[in-house]
Amino acid sequence: MMFFLSALPRRQLYLGCVALLLAILLIVRWIANWGLVTIHAKDQPLAKVIASIARQGGVRIESSLDPTKLVTMVVVKVTPVTALESLAEASDSSWRVVYLAAPTKISLNEAIISLNGTGKIDNWVTSYYPNPGAGWGAEYGQVIDPGSLAITMEGADPELGKLLDEAAQKSGVMTSLPKDWRPISKLPKPTSVRKAVASLVSSAHGKVAEFFYLSERRRRGWGGGGPGEGDGGPDGPNGSNGSSGPAGPRPSEWGGSDETRPHANPAWIEQRQRAQIKKLPTEKQVEAQKDRAERKAFFESLKGLPPAERMAKIQEMMANTEMGQKMQDSQLVRQAQQTAEKRITRAMNYLNRKAAAKASQ
Repeated sequence: MMFFLSALPRRQLYLGCVALLLAILLIVRWIANWGLVTIHAKDQPLAKVIASIARQGGVRIESSLDPTKLVTMVVVKVTPVTALESLAEASDSSWRVVYLAAPTKISLNEAIISLNGTGKIDNWVTSYYPNPGAGWGAEYGQVIDPGSLAITMEGADPELGKLLDEAAQKSGVMTSLPKDWRPISKLPKPTSVRKAVASLVSSAHGKVAEFFYLSERRRRGWGGGGPGEGDGGPDGPNGSNGSSGPAGPRPSEWGGSDETRPHANPAWIEQRQRAQIKKLPTEKQVEAQKDRAERKAFFESLKGLPPAERMAKIQEMMANTEMGQKMQDSQLVRQAQQTAEKRITRAMNYLNRKAAAKASQ
């Protein structure tokens, strides 16, 4: 081999080394950018944008939105969840990670068809405890994939449905399975949510479908809570309607009922928050832990207060404290991802709702 190389003209050998180096650099660059998403869309059909994100990011995306809806968004070399966050803002929708479990692939396919067509899965039990706001990543410039969070399953009840509910509480993913399917599962070792759910379903001899799901964003007020107070939502801790959490279908829309929703375990919700913070850059984790402790103490202080006094304290906090400023900054970051037309439309809708509410008093 050495004799062969020494026999080559020096110029040819030099050009060969340069070509090899360029090839190596291209391969390294391709590997570094694998799974990242770049979208330059102006008034493009939603279905086309979704297909591009799915292809570039190597993920599966399902949607109950109008596929012909036109959207405008620009992202460059971002993670699939960051691209989905931008798409959700551009299309006035919400996204979540969904795990459907069933005894057969046929059941899974039927459920997905029903979900995309009607937004419902009849006779299935669903667990979903959405994050307040966008979770503990948005304020620090990071959109977190809940399926990637670290999780340790405890599993006092080995029934698969109960274990999937635990995973949903500890991560913010949505899980669902047929109401009449109640197999027993084995607890996985501490791992990511994605691997834990797959292991749970596999040990129950079932099939699982994982995908990102886009659906219509539903409007809610703060109800009895406030921004960041608990993990509310119609599918949240108490099955209540008023919350600060992101929108999601009511349990009844997925075949469940508000009355049968389990209550959230506060310790599991705290585990989720800690797992989210661990996904942040190291230099941001200490700040996030401090912010979480301050907010927890603030909202604990609101318990037992009359609604009017509670709301007044929340408004004062939002207007006059560093904590409130950070929360508003997070909202501004999300709004900055929208087009000017979208921001104007949302502002007008807000003013119209506010005027209507005042007129009805």
